[in-house]
Amino acid sequence: MSEKAVRPIKVAIIGNPNVGKSALFNSITGASQIIGNWCGKTTEVCTMAVHYDNKEFHFTDLPGIYGYGSHSSEEILVNDFLREDPPEVVMVVLDAMNLERGIYLLLETLERYHHVMVILNKLDAALEQDLIVYHDRLEAELQVPVVPEKKQGSLDTVELFSTIVEVASHLAPRRNYAIRYGEKVERALAQCKGTVHDDSLGSVRWLLLKRLEAESDTLQSDIISTRYNVAEDIAARITAKRPTGDTLSDRIDRWALHPVWGGPLMLLVFGIMFYLTFAISRPLSEWIANAFELLGPFLTEWFAVWNVPELLSDLMVGGILKGVGAAMGFLPQMAMFFLFYSLIQDSGYMVRIVFLADKIMSAMGMNGKTFLPLVLGCSCNVNGILASRILSSRYDRTVAILVSSYAPCPARLGVMVFLVSAFFASTAATVVMLSLLGISLFLMVFVAYIVSLFIPRDGESSFMMELPPYQTPTLQGMTTSAVWLTLNFVHRIRNVIIAASVVMWCLSNFPAGPFEQTYIVKIGKILEPVGNLMGLNWQLIVALIFGVAAKESVLSSLGIIYHAAQDSGNLAEILTHSISPLTAFTFLLVYMIYTPCVTTLVTMYQETKDWRIVMYGALGSVASAVVLGSLVFHGGRLLLG
Repeated sequence: MSEKAVRPIKVAIIGNPNVGKSALFNSITGASQIIGNWCGKTTEVCTMAVHYDNKEFHFTDLPGIYGYGSHSSEEILVNDFLREDPPEVVMVVLDAMNLERGIYLLLETLERYHHVMVILNKLDAALEQDLIVYHDRLEAELQVPVVPEKKQGSLDTVELFSTIVEVASHLAPRRNYAIRYGEKVERALAQCKGTVHDDSLGSVRWLLLKRLEAESDTLQSDIISTRYNVAEDIAARITAKRPTGDTLSDRIDRWALHPVWGGPLMLLVFGIMFYLTFAISRPLSEWIANAFELLGPFLTEWFAVWNVPELLSDLMVGGILKGVGAAMGFLPQMAMFFLFYSLIQDSGYMVRIVFLADKIMSAMGMNGKTFLPLVLGCSCNVNGILASRILSSRYDRTVAILVSSYAPCPARLGVMVFLVSAFFASTAATVVMLSLLGISLFLMVFVAYIVSLFIPRDGESSFMMELPPYQTPTLQGMTTSAVWLTLNFVHRIRNVIIAASVVMWCLSNFPAGPFEQTYIVKIGKILEPVGNLMGLNWQLIVALIFGVAAKESVLSSLGIIYHAAQDSGNLAEILTHSISPLTAFTFLLVYMIYTPCVTTLVTMYQETKDWRIVMYGALGSVASAVVLGSLVFHGGRLLLG
């Protein structure tokens, strides 16, 4: 068989942000990409191989873009990928609810490439909004194959792959859609003719257009406006609107975006999310903790039967098993939280939260767009810092970078959920979690104020955001997101928790002798005066120190420290007997805001190249934690008598 016969067909999937590319990618490949109904979800390139009808296809999911410019990191990434690894087929995904902007990208794609096809999705959602889209008219208008979505996130498999093979064939006609631009643009194109050649970058005409855009702002404006006018005209010809009243999304948004009730409704939604997380996951968490507790004696006996050295046996049981067991004990809370979080995200409500946050954050001196890095910061503070690139103002970027480190990442949320669940009943736990997040928001505002004292605001930056219609999340999509995030945490346990557990075991077992003479106790006693300011004992201070490397290490450290002194009981039981609720709340507060992990600090420097910002991010958060922790503990003692 010839090399050409076995060569895979490479398909690049492109489209606007929030157009449904990742859902389509999952449907075709079965991959575990996270699906979300808000902008900026795909932040890296993902390629999956699919075999169908004795052929191999390589599908690549690219970040969402609005055009082939170089104004954002996503556009640069897509252009670099298409230049370095040209596909046989460019698959443009159009959202039936936002045709004008999608057709704009399609028109430029047709100007750039010869082998193009279209996936038209969200047709059901458009019909619910009484918008009829005629895909056959689009196909006839642009002479490009159009595959319509059959239902949300799925296509006719036979039609899809046969269209891909047809478009990829060297016998397929070379399709280039030529827009007739104004006289000035066409004259400039004629003058530049012959200066570039057709290559993997794109067709000659498209390359010339990009050159003109780069050389002249006036010509760039003419090109963009003409292309938008053509896109708007095509969209009008292929759609029809049925007369109707308000849509379901409109009726929901009357309450969700209400200037008075929108904020309380948002708090209610998050309150319900936390309450259900605590109520449902608590029995599962207790079961896992008890299972690890029962596994310890079994492994000890098994190691004794196989004559495993006592020191190694104690390391495995008293170190690694206790540390991993403590961390795994709050896995159900994390999984449940991510499931509800995915529900809010996939339904389209998350983007409404961002819209509401714009008004609140603008009133507090912050750009509402800063909320996007904060949302991503909840998946990982590093992601939040990287997302600050979308902000054009130096002031806004600095605020976003510093503020995103205060956003509770999954590791911190997991520990917080576990400890809150251990110390408080479900209703009280919900109030405690919301109050902790409220304090976090207050600190974000305070950080923005401090930054404004040192960095002048360089103008007001606008914040524009689309509000897509509400969607019914799929169980598969929600489960995929929750499982992916939870497994990512398990992966971190394997790499971080085990290493931290070994170190903690060594410190708590050497030098040999009474536990009070070990290194961990000596370190804790040295730091105990700092902890006394906040009502925290030396065990809690040592756990916080180990959390600097990775926030997940806190629970494993607590598990080993407390189990070293008390041999029986799971961690939740031991902590509730050793720490008062006030001390637990103070510890949670300090843990939530004290220094970001090492990876976050390194990312801060990489994005700013300014050690002063990194030092403020680290020392400022530590100072905030000590001051607020001291105030809360001593204030609580006065109130409680």
